[in-house]
Parts: sequence; structure tokens; C-alpha cells
Amino acid sequence: MNDSVHTDVPVSETSYRPELPDWGVYLTWPTEGQSWIHPADLSLALRLIPGHRVFHRTRWDRTFYQLHYGELSFRVRPTLWIRVKSVDLQVDQQVELLAKNGANDPGIFTVRDILFCPRKQEIEFLLSQRGMTVKRIFSREDLRPLRVVHSLRSGFFQHLPQTSKFPPDLDLLNVGELTGE
Repeated sequence: MNDSVHTDVPVSETSYRPELPDWGVYLTWPTEGQSWIHPADLSLALRLIPGHRVFHRTRWDRTFYQLHYGELSFRVRPTLWIRVKSVDLQVDQQVELLAKNGANDPGIFTVRDILFCPRKQEIEFLLSQRGMTVKRIFSREDLRPLRVVHSLRSGFFQHLPQTSKFPPDLDLLNVGELTGE
């Protein structure tokens, strides 16, 4: 999955787009009917929404947002959802469960689900190992990613063109004279 921000069409003053990427959850069905879901993605969205799953919203094409949950992705029109803190782990990512002074049984696990707990207002993680889901829920502080992937968001930094500020009367070296050209 590519974490960079994409916009196919330049955003105009009449098009609202929140700062992407962001994360959120649909605890309830956000609106009447199913027209807010892209028709090609309806069956997948019906399996995932509503619930406590934390989705990664990465793209806005002026009609639909692109939502990701691990390798799964689907498109929805703008709807009311609960925005949550950013998550630096992904579904199906391998993590190390830290011992935390004996509170956890350490080992290498796979993130099975990323969930939002409304009561605690926190993100929680369900883990699996060798295809079996661990019955306990863990916090981010219990986990360490095995591999950290860094990515730059395109357009995040503005680089000014390089300019020279040499005084006009400065003697410059002509390399052609040194090479005999």
C-alpha cells in the first residue's frame, strides 16, 4: 500500500478536501441507504461497516474518498465518520509484542485488526500468530514494528530553485582552458 497522498484532480475553492491521509471509524451506518458507497465496492463495504475498525483515508477524487483497511480498499462519498488519531501500524503488519515487565508474553505477531474503543477513546490492536487470534487486546505501547517504512508525502516540502549569488565582478575558472578544449 502506498501511503502517499493522491489527488487526481486539482482541488478548487468549491471542493472541500480534508488534509489527507487521515484515519477514522464508522461506529454506526452514517446515512440512509447505500448510495454513498461506490457500487463496485458495495459488498466489501457492507462487510466492514459499521464497526470499530479504523480506516486509513488516503485519496479524494472530488467524488469519492479511498479508504484502506490493510490490503482491502473501497470508495465512499463524503459521510460523517469519527476521526481518530493517526495510526502508524497496518493490518497484516508484523510486530513484536513487548514483555512490559512480564505483563505480556513477548513474541512476533501479526496485526489482525486495528480497532477504536469509544469508551476509552483509544486505538487498540488485535494480534494473531500462526493463524490463531490472541484473545487479548493490546495498546500501541505494547507493540514495536519489525520494519519501519518511511515515506515522504509528495508536495509536503517546497524546494526553491537554486540560484547563484556570485558578485558580477568575480573571476570564474574556465574549465575548458584546463582540459585544452
